[in-house]
Amino acid sequence: MSLDNLSALFMAVLAYSCIAGGETLMKMGIPWLGWRGPKNHAFFRSRRLWLLGLILANLYGIPSAIALRHLPAHVVGAFAGWTVVLLVFLSHRILGERLTRADILNALFFVAGIVTLSLQERPVAPVRIATAILVGLCLLPIACTAGGFVKGFPNRVRAGLFSAAAGTSAGLMVIFLRLLVLRHGFALGGYLVSIHLYLYIFFALLSLAALQLALKRGGMILTAAMKYSTAIITPFLGAVLVFSLPVKPLQWAAAALVVYSVIMLFQRR
Repeated sequence: MSLDNLSALFMAVLAYSCIAGGETLMKMGIPWLGWRGPKNHAFFRSRRLWLLGLILANLYGIPSAIALRHLPAHVVGAFAGWTVVLLVFLSHRILGERLTRADILNALFFVAGIVTLSLQERPVAPVRIATAILVGLCLLPIACTAGGFVKGFPNRVRAGLFSAAAGTSAGLMVIFLRLLVLRHGFALGGYLVSIHLYLYIFFALLSLAALQLALKRGGMILTAAMKYSTAIITPFLGAVLVFSLPVKPLQWAAAALVVYSVIMLFQRR
């Protein structure tokens, strides 16, 4: 593995660590939303923690863009599972939640999957983008969001659809960020005139909105497990269908191990 790939892996870890740290702070500061009673010291402390978490989570894009300079979207996207692993350990250390042996075992499964994915990756020649297929992938979270508004579906199904919309949107964010980096490097002027930047922003907002709708209709376990699973799977579909990259069976197996570890970590919560 080259030094560039090692530095890219570090940046991917840093990117999703920003999200984990940000979500932990937002969880600690959540009481200020819907606060009742006088706005005392506890209110302002909660609001500061929540806002700090929001800022930290949104810094994710910077190290993620650096990682995507040297690694394909499906490898970087798989690090979404690192958010779950880190959230479990941060919840234990900061919020006092219970940490079990199964949690540690599933965290090790995740690490094994990520290492396998990374070691199997090799540089590939630039390929043409299958634009029509990319448009089709973009319709997935929109269709899931629309399905979530169908009142005839049970709340659990609607929550699952909104969660899938949030996850596929997050996966598409990785794909569009990869396209921005491939085509413009770090020339910000090129970003501003690229439709990929505005699609990145659109799906970031859709992911955030769909996640809130999911949480209103379903539990945290169902919502988070569906969101992070689809966030990992979507860049893999993009690798094969959009970028025409060769994904080996061992990499699919590693991705399945990552998704399994994420789902099991949430089911233990």
